[in-house]
Amino acid sequence: MTNGVLSRRNFMQRSVMLLGASSIAPTVFGRTALMVRPEWQSFKTTSHYDALIRAVKLMKANTNANDPKSWNYWTNIHLRQCPHMVPYFFAWHRGYLYYFERQLRAVSGDANLVLPYWDYYTHPTIPAEFTNPNGGNPLYVERVNTDVRQALTMAPFSSTLIHFPRGTSNAFEPSFEEMPHNPVHDIIGNWMADMQSPTDPIFWLHHANVDRLWVAWVNAGAGRKMPALTQPYWSGWHTYTSSLKMPRSSTYGTRTTLAYSYQNEAFPSRLPLAQLAPATLHRVQATPDDLQRARPPIGSFRLSPSRQTSEQTFALGGALDVGLDDRSISVQLPVSSEHTHALARIATGSAAALPGSSKRYRSVDLVLDDVEVTEAGKAGGYYYQVYLNIPVADDAASKSRAVLVGTLGPFKISGAARHGGPVQLRYPIGRAVFADVASEAGMMSVSFVRVNGDQSPKGGVIGVGEVRLETSTEDEDS
Repeated sequence: MTNGVLSRRNFMQRSVMLLGASSIAPTVFGRTALMVRPEWQSFKTTSHYDALIRAVKLMKANTNANDPKSWNYWTNIHLRQCPHMVPYFFAWHRGYLYYFERQLRAVSGDANLVLPYWDYYTHPTIPAEFTNPNGGNPLYVERVNTDVRQALTMAPFSSTLIHFPRGTSNAFEPSFEEMPHNPVHDIIGNWMADMQSPTDPIFWLHHANVDRLWVAWVNAGAGRKMPALTQPYWSGWHTYTSSLKMPRSSTYGTRTTLAYSYQNEAFPSRLPLAQLAPATLHRVQATPDDLQRARPPIGSFRLSPSRQTSEQTFALGGALDVGLDDRSISVQLPVSSEHTHALARIATGSAAALPGSSKRYRSVDLVLDDVEVTEAGKAGGYYYQVYLNIPVADDAASKSRAVLVGTLGPFKISGAARHGGPVQLRYPIGRAVFADVASEAGMMSVSFVRVNGDQSPKGGVIGVGEVRLETSTEDEDS
């Protein structure tokens, strides 16, 4: 895949000149009445559908990637600026969609055009208007899959996720980004599987739905709470280009400064049924209970030793040169009895000492180091659910608990790779999961459970230089 990608310096410099006279000047907010963003199935029956098609066609035909009226201009903003796996994932994208929507209005000439959303919890297949390649359809690009049911989960809507921002325990933002957000990108694949994902028009409807489900989380109440608008969390700015910014406080909600709402602002009530005959319905995702019954087989990998990995971190042990393909696999982690006792102490909220280090450690991460994707793997169509399997103290022999710590796929790796250098992915592990850890050495493992779309690549897709369990002096919990 290629695109009109500019160097960061050139892109930012040209943006300063062109946005000075842009119709989407960042100082202009608000309207006299709320605009309502509808679901695609409703939107396509309105007169605004033709305006959207006109805008997309004109923006794609504009080959000047420095021009805000071009499609590539907005792709480049995402490529250069979007925050993934860090704070403000939701809020930055809210402002990004807001400015893009204003550009659609300017290009189309329809002052009431809004960005619709795709409710894949109700309609898990990409709308047909995006999959028809005939007649120069500007909504069409090649994709690996058009059905995303395999990417969906109800986990972010749990009543236990009462905090919002990344970096807090039981938080909605990291849970939702990890799944379903990332797997939707991965399962669709091609453009959607990397940071140039806005090339695919379905990106914008996907992220409108992401934004809508954030609204739904706030509306659900029941103890769920956002950082107060008066807190420092909302100070500062979201940056899109050097001249296009938005106060973070403006993205606290949709109905005030930004002046829009959604047709439906409630949680989904269930996962969509797989589009198969009732007799052949099946689970498309593993769960901790599934893994308890049938854990993927242990692969044979060279082990890595416990050691200091930075001023703040200490590796308890790991495995080297782990290759992932179209099968699920487990990786043994050599965690000694001494280190297991340290994990049990960390579980109480206390700092733990480790042999060979003068530091005291307070939190735990699963670390994937030197992560690479093969050419076949970059196209997507798949992802992995990542589980840490923890031996627990029990009278029953070989009993362990599978804890879902996150997902792994080409989209997430692409986000980490754009910063340059070897890719490292860190999965924070809530310290409480180690509260009843058993003392046996060498019994922990990590399972990579492959989840495929209807179409997915065969053979090797991802290589991991090292999989390790790591403690940190930082007092973080998830």
